[in-house]
Amino acid sequence: LGPFHRAEITGLDVCMRKELIATCSRDKTVNIWNYATKTHEIAELFNEECLTLAFHPSGLHLIVALQDKIQMCNVLSNKIDPYKQLPIKGCNEIRFANGGHLFACVAQE
Repeated sequence: LGPFHRAEITGLDVCMRKELIATCSRDKTVNIWNYATKTHEIAELFNEECLTLAFHPSGLHLIVALQDKIQMCNVLSNKIDPYKQLPIKGCNEIRFANGGHLFACVAQE
């Protein structure tokens, strides 16, 4: 057995400049995978259910939408380090602009 999600996967994004895929799940985890080497890189447990996520084009940052906030995170070599929270509730979809200088989020009911 490996570090797989134990509940429904709610978000998936592919990094533009690195060979990485990020997934989030209702089991409160975010996993980062390297699709070139077919290996699991990082797993991070959050305090709340993860709704969706987005990779920054550089692969150095990740935005995770939780139930009552958006968590901005740095992607380090062995962990995901949260550094800022935005009080936006119920975000269903989130994406970075192509240059990574902006991001947009949508909350649908």
